[in-house]
Amino acid sequence: MTISALKQSLTALAIMLFSISCSKDESTDQKPPEVTLSGKGKVSYFAKASGSATSGIVKTLETPASSSYVKWSSASIFIEKIAFVGKNGSVIDTTITVNKNLNILNSDVLTGVFNLPAGSYKDVKVKLFLKKAGFPELAFNLKGTFVNKTGGTDSIMLASSMPFEANLGVNDFTITASDNYKVVFNYNLDKVLAGISSTKLQEEARSHLSGGKKMYSIWKGGSQDEPLYNEVSANWQTVATAVISKE
Repeated sequence: MTISALKQSLTALAIMLFSISCSKDESTDQKPPEVTLSGKGKVSYFAKASGSATSGIVKTLETPASSSYVKWSSASIFIEKIAFVGKNGSVIDTTITVNKNLNILNSDVLTGVFNLPAGSYKDVKVKLFLKKAGFPELAFNLKGTFVNKTGGTDSIMLASSMPFEANLGVNDFTITASDNYKVVFNYNLDKVLAGISSTKLQEEARSHLSGGKKMYSIWKGGSQDEPLYNEVSANWQTVATAVISKE
């Protein structure tokens, strides 16, 4: 082999080795990036009502165990704030101020937004603080109609101008900083009168004539006892559920 040919071979070998080296570097650089849980993710909260009680009067008298005999024509809650507690390595405890009167018969009403540190959350608890903000913006205010025991139609109002708290659990979830999440507070209005049949309502609740029809009311506005209010208040702890999902 001539000196010239040897130089050409060595040059070709050097180029080949350099190309292999570059290929390895490029391969290393092109690895899929690892998912990081640093930063914060956005969690938006929405509220809506559900249940057969939100659509159409039930035309038959209910059984004693049923409470879906009311058609709610209006339903609002005034949320003062939402408290969030969940375990993410350490306990994350945060509160946002809402101060909104929400018509929960509208689908998915935006309630508020949390910016939470990314990570995996367990044992999540959410507390809703409801308060009176001036009539008609009460802690909760529901109005509807129902079929009475004689087959006629009467009205009903459930309301409270007292501060009120509702506690609920949320499913475990993992949040990353690059994604948005959605929590839906679902208010099953079939449960607000659980254990209170229409017969019991007509026998025990306060009533008055309104527009020529009877209006039954369970309204708490002070320290005085209100028939059936304690049952309604206890039911509110089971009315709301919350589910988080990735948008």
